[in-house]
Amino acid sequence: MRRRVAMLIAVAILLAGCGGEVEGSPVAAERWDPCSIPDEAIQATGLDPATKDEGWGEGIQVDEWALCTYKTAEYYMTVKSSLTHTIGQAREKPSNLDGRNLEIGERDAHQYQTSVGRTGRTCNVAVDLPPGMVVFSVIDMAELGGDRLCELVLKYSIELQAALPDPN
Repeated sequence: MRRRVAMLIAVAILLAGCGGEVEGSPVAAERWDPCSIPDEAIQATGLDPATKDEGWGEGIQVDEWALCTYKTAEYYMTVKSSLTHTIGQAREKPSNLDGRNLEIGERDAHQYQTSVGRTGRTCNVAVDLPPGMVVFSVIDMAELGGDRLCELVLKYSIELQAALPDPN
């Protein structure tokens, strides 16, 4: 239970890292469901599809984000999607540390780290998915270290990018 609460706190802090006001008129697009990644694709990464947890937890709703989480013994790997947040916001957020621009497949992407409380750390890859974005995150509540987290999240975002909706 404590790990679940810690994971939810970590994800909430991650959302703050991608937050900000959004200007303009509403978009009529439908948000992509990150839990729609096929179990076979998840299993091919080495993650266990049986650990999939959809959403934010009982009684918690975050309208701007859809969330899917996979758990290992050492960390959580999350996939979040939003129609209202953009990769530009992830790049500009001051609390997103050690940012670097990259491409995942043919998509614009941005890798960055965040701190979660005293011990939790994350590494994230925001991937452009117009009109919004998808964020892959590895959340460490143990002692993996930032470099290992970033290696893992980059691996997962590359291996799972084929499951994202067609950018065209």
